Amino acid sequence: MRIVHIVRLICSDVEGIEWLLKVGKADPKKLFLMGGSFGGYLSLLLHGRHGDYFKAVVDLYGESDLISFLQSVPSSWKPLMKQRLGDPVENKERLIQDSPITYVDNMTKPMLVIQGKNDTRVVKAQSDLIVNALRERKRNVEYLVLDDEGHGFSKKDNEIFVYKHIVDFLDKNII
Repeated sequence: MRIVHIVRLICSDVEGIEWLLKVGKADPKKLFLMGGSFGGYLSLLLHGRHGDYFKAVVDLYGESDLISFLQSVPSSWKPLMKQRLGDPVENKERLIQDSPITYVDNMTKPMLVIQGKNDTRVVKAQSDLIVNALRERKRNVEYLVLDDEGHGFSKKDNEIFVYKHIVDFLDKNII
């Protein structure tokens, strides 16, 4: 199944969230989004499409604009990315529809964006784009860039620092 179909299934409805809230398995005052890489992308997309469900969002190196993401991947990845996501020219309309940046006006919850400066998979420009758009709209967004990391955390000290920062952010923004 192509990734875009998975995104549509996950983001087109929120019945699972509504069920968890209905049966008391989730507290609506403490529900937040958090994900890294593709999970960061999904967190951004859900925030833009269904932000009213969540109190805060943590995005770790997630794609914010699928067209510029596809243009930034290494050449050796382009055939696989075309197969998985589509072509930036042929599938432009759908890629715009499935890009979190399209829904930035709806992103109103406090957000923490974390990015490795040396990330070659999801380049820093992806996080810069969403952070700058949110700041232009005067939204509550914190941006943490790790100068000595790429896609994920290779250094234990950085991992501890990031997760402490996430806990502090959530403590500050969740009732």
